[in-house]
Amino acid sequence: MKGLLIQAGVSVFASGLAASLFYNSLWGLFSLPGIYLLTGRLLREREQKRHIRRLNLEFKDYLYAVNGLLLAGYSAERAFLAGLSDVKGLYGKECILAQKLSAMEKRLKLNEPLERILKDFAKDCGSEEVGCFVEIFCYAKRGGGDFSQMISTAVGRICDKMDVIEEIRTVMAQKALEQKVMCVVPLGILMFFKVTSPEFIGRLYGNPLGVIVMTAALVLYGAAFFLGMKIVEIEV
Repeated sequence: MKGLLIQAGVSVFASGLAASLFYNSLWGLFSLPGIYLLTGRLLREREQKRHIRRLNLEFKDYLYAVNGLLLAGYSAERAFLAGLSDVKGLYGKECILAQKLSAMEKRLKLNEPLERILKDFAKDCGSEEVGCFVEIFCYAKRGGGDFSQMISTAVGRICDKMDVIEEIRTVMAQKALEQKVMCVVPLGILMFFKVTSPEFIGRLYGNPLGVIVMTAALVLYGAAFFLGMKIVEIEV
């Protein structure tokens, strides 16, 4: 419900701004349906990425805890349960990871294989890092050998990758801010001309040619906005 209200509020504001700056008419609100759909998609993508980022952060600490317990001689089942308790103590019982793995203890008590539980967990998460660890874990458990050492090596590499991703995001945060500022500049210029020189920009309002020009400008602006957001989002 909250997400729908935010989506509706952003859509109404954006369409109102477009109607005022690009068309100077309430007829400009025709863009509301399109903006609503685009805003919904954008907000869903951002929420999903925020969710996965938070999950990866919790999962990294979870892997460190599990790895330490495995090296201490715990069985895989006991290590995963005890590690979850550590994560709950660190992030709280309502953290994303705890919610995702809430059924682990019950399923283990029913003697369900840990590999199947982890595979279901990875499928539910949708995180590449989680899926990578589960594949390595299942392979190591089936293949035998030095299980603890194999898992320890895998945990180290996966956690190092997560650290690198966070460092890249930190570096790109400034570029993302610059991109947002650059998106505001064209609207600021248009508003400046409308307030200070209404007769200069007024030629673009209220006539067919002006509508065509401003519609083209609005489409180009929207395309540049979404292209800029894609550029500053680096997938590792």
